[in-house]
Parts: sequence; structure tokens; C-alpha cells
Amino acid sequence: MKKEFTCFFTGHRAIPFGKEYLIREKLREMIEYLIENKGVNTFISGAALGFDTIAAEEVIKIKEKYPHIKLYLYIPCRDQSRKWKEEDKLKWKILLKSVDDYIYVTDDNYTNGCMHKRNRKMADDGLYCISYCTKESGGTAYTLSYADRIGDIIYNINV
Repeated sequence: MKKEFTCFFTGHRAIPFGKEYLIREKLREMIEYLIENKGVNTFISGAALGFDTIAAEEVIKIKEKYPHIKLYLYIPCRDQSRKWKEEDKLKWKILLKSVDDYIYVTDDNYTNGCMHKRNRKMADDGLYCISYCTKESGGTAYTLSYADRIGDIIYNINV
């Protein structure tokens, strides 16, 4: 994986009602733009509910057109899905089987810092970032701030 050809995703878990279709549409456009114009061939999702999952699903669909691209999940901890609804756990298990590979950023169960470690690793490993951020605070805003400080190129979906 080369940083200059890698894009990561970060965004909110809660997607406003009626916005998912528009977000997916913008995601597809941005993903294809990066593939066709920047040579991006590797994508990283943080494997969380909401935007991360939507982004991973879109990359999986786009792989039909661009079979050379890769999708990796950076999972923050071993028990990430422990508090999820059963339907979300099932969707996540299907996602795990559809990606090229996944890694656990920490080998531990959930700790206070595991999400930040995952977010920093994604930003460190990718040059490009596609985000869905509508707030100036929280985990997504922190990740974008960190990515900006280290020189990553950020594309924010604003719908």
C-alpha cells in the first residue's frame, strides 16, 4: 500500500434521514474521480456504522468496474460490534467477507483511545480522504484536523 495511491474515509455514524442516497451518489463520483485522475487504487474504511459502512459498500460496488482496486477495513478493536443491533452485526459480518483484507488496529477490546488510534492510522496510511463531516467537534472533526495537519488532501461531502 502506497500512501500516494490510498484514500481513506471518515464520517458520522448518524446519517440524516433522506440524505443517504445523495451521499452515496457523491461518494461514487469522488471515488471514481480519484481512481481515474489520481491513480488511487487502495481504499480504507474505519469499519464503523454509518458513513464508513456506506463508503465500503460503494467501493465494493465500484470494484465491478475497476477490479484492480483494493478495500481494507481498519477495525479499532476486537469487540467493536459488541453493542450493535443484531441486524448491524450481520451487515458487518457480510462486509468483512467482501473486503480484500482487514486489520485490528489494537489487539485489545474497546479502550478510550482505540478509535483515535484507528483514525490516525488511516490518515497516516492514506493521502486522500473522503469525508462526511457536518460538525466542528467529535471524532470525524478530530480526524480531519489531524489529516489536514499531516498534509492529506480532503474532499468533504456536503449534502
